[in-house]
Amino acid sequence: MTTVAPEQSGTAEDEVAGAAPQWTPLQKLGFRLLFTIGGGILLLSVYDNLGLYSLFEPVLWLTAQIGSILIRGRGIELTVSSGGDLLWLWCYHLGWIVLAVAITAIWTVLDRRRSNYRGLAASLWVFARFGLAMSMITYGIAKAIPTQMGFMALPDRQLQLAGDTSLFNTLWGFMGASEPYSIATGLVELVSGLLLLWNRTWVLGALGSVFAMAQVFLLNMTYDVPVKQVSGELFLVAVAVTAPLWPNLVRVVLNRVSTQPVRLWRALGSSRKWVLTTGVVLKFGVAAVLTALIILQSIAVYSTYNTPTSSLDGVWHATSFTIDGHGATLNQIQPAPWPNVAISHRDTVAEFSVMKFVSQTPDGRTSAWLLQVKDDRLELRKRESDPPQLVLQAHQPSRDRLLLNGVVEGKRIEGTYERRFMERSKSGFRWIQPEMDPDSVDADG
Repeated sequence: MTTVAPEQSGTAEDEVAGAAPQWTPLQKLGFRLLFTIGGGILLLSVYDNLGLYSLFEPVLWLTAQIGSILIRGRGIELTVSSGGDLLWLWCYHLGWIVLAVAITAIWTVLDRRRSNYRGLAASLWVFARFGLAMSMITYGIAKAIPTQMGFMALPDRQLQLAGDTSLFNTLWGFMGASEPYSIATGLVELVSGLLLLWNRTWVLGALGSVFAMAQVFLLNMTYDVPVKQVSGELFLVAVAVTAPLWPNLVRVVLNRVSTQPVRLWRALGSSRKWVLTTGVVLKFGVAAVLTALIILQSIAVYSTYNTPTSSLDGVWHATSFTIDGHGATLNQIQPAPWPNVAISHRDTVAEFSVMKFVSQTPDGRTSAWLLQVKDDRLELRKRESDPPQLVLQAHQPSRDRLLLNGVVEGKRIEGTYERRFMERSKSGFRWIQPEMDPDSVDADG
C-alpha cells in the first residue's frame, strides 16, 4: 500500500475551478454536518482533554446550558473532575449538536454553489490526525512510565477486600500490579502516536491507534471506567483517520483485485510553501514540547510513587488495641478497633504527594483519610479544605513497630502495630513454576 503526503497529493486538474469534482447536494450537506458536529467535538473534547479546558470553557458552558435546558428544563454547573462522563459533559454534547445543526443550516443557505469541500475535508483530517497523535502520546507515556495506574501499588490501596473493590479499581489494580504489562500497553499507544506525526508512517500509526483505542474503550465500558466519552471519541477519531484506507481494506478483506495507491486531498493552504513549512514546524514543535513536559511530569510522579518519605509508610497489623484502656473486642461498634492500618507517606516531589491514612475494621471495611504529618502528629481529614477530623500521635520504637494513640468518637484508642509485608511482594516472574500439591486447598486456584 503506497501513501502520498497531503502536500504532494491531488492533481493539477483539481486546481482548475471548472474541473473541480462536483459533489451532490446530499454529499455537501453530509460534509457540513460532519464538519460542524465532528469538528466541534474534536476540538471541545479531544483537544480540551489535552489541557485546553480554560480556553474552551465559555463554549462548553454555553452548550452545556443548551443541552441541560433541553433535557432537564434548567441550567447546569460546570465542575472540573479527575474523571469524566459527568452530566454536564453529556449536556454539552447535546447542546453542541443542536448548535451545529443550526450552523449547518445557515452554512447551507449561504454556500450552496460551492462544488466540493475537498480542501476543508483534508484540513479536518490533518487536525484530527494531530489531535489523535497527541492523545495517544499522552496516554502512552502515562503507561510506559507507569504512573496512570501506579498509585494502586501504594500501601493505602492494599487493605480493601477484593469483594469490596469496584470494577474500576479492579481494572486499575490489575494494570498497576504489573509494571511490564503497563509499559507494553503504553508503548503500543506511544509508538502509534509518534507514527501518526510522519506522513510516511501515519498508516501504521492510525491502525495501531484503532486497535489500542478499541481495547481501551471496551475495558472502560465493561469496567465502568469514568472516561467512556473520551475513549469512545478517540476510537471514532482513529477509525475516521483511516478513512483513506477503507477502499483498500475492503479489497483485502474480500480478496479482490490488488490495492491502489492512497492519494490524499490537499489541505487548505498546503500549496503555499511558507504555510506548509509553518505547519510542519508547529506540528513537531508542539509535539516535542508536550511530549517533553509529560515525560518530566511522569518521571516526577513515578519517583514519588516509589520513594517512601519516612518509615511510617507501609501496611501495619495490630498486636494489641485498647479503647479507653480496655482490650478491644471484635464486636466493638463505636469506635470499631483497627486490626490493620496503612499509611502512604510519599511527598518527595514539590507540588505532588501521596499522603493517605487507611484504617480497617474487623469486618474488613476500610476508611480513608488525607494525611498530614507534623513530627509525631498525624492529622486526618476527608477533604483538603476540612479541619483535622482525627489527630493521632505516632511513635516508632523501631522501623517495623508503630504505636498509635488518639481520641476517636470521644474515646481514647491505643494500638501497637507491626509492619506487615504483603504476600504480593513475594511474587515475581518465573520460567519454571513450583509443583503444586494436588491435595492442597490451592489446587483448584
